[in-house]
Amino acid sequence: MSMVPESEMIEDLVEDYVEHVQVDYVGLWMIAATVRDTFELHDNRAVRDKTLEVVKGLLEQGLRPGDYLGGTDFTPWKEKDPAAILARIEREWNPANGDPDLGDSSCWFDMDPVHKKDDRA
Repeated sequence: MSMVPESEMIEDLVEDYVEHVQVDYVGLWMIAATVRDTFELHDNRAVRDKTLEVVKGLLEQGLRPGDYLGGTDFTPWKEKDPAAILARIEREWNPANGDPDLGDSSCWFDMDPVHKKDDRA
């Protein structure tokens, strides 16, 4: 495990995904996989909990969750309040089933247009 404090590691992940979302959507499955690797976690509940910390940071930076099913439009979730968004993700992610993956993850993130630096190519 890195000697960098966990809070800094989370901030770094948030910065990386804020940068990434400028050119492509970010799937919850991507965040979970990175969290598992970065923090060397083996417990599924710990992965979910740490992923929620990253998601909280993303929401604070202007990202919004939504549904994006391969090639269709991004549809923002009706939930706008960060606490409601985090509660929905926690409710829908059962650690007994492992991490979300590309095939079953309907939670994606896009930058809210008022925060977007550039349009995607």
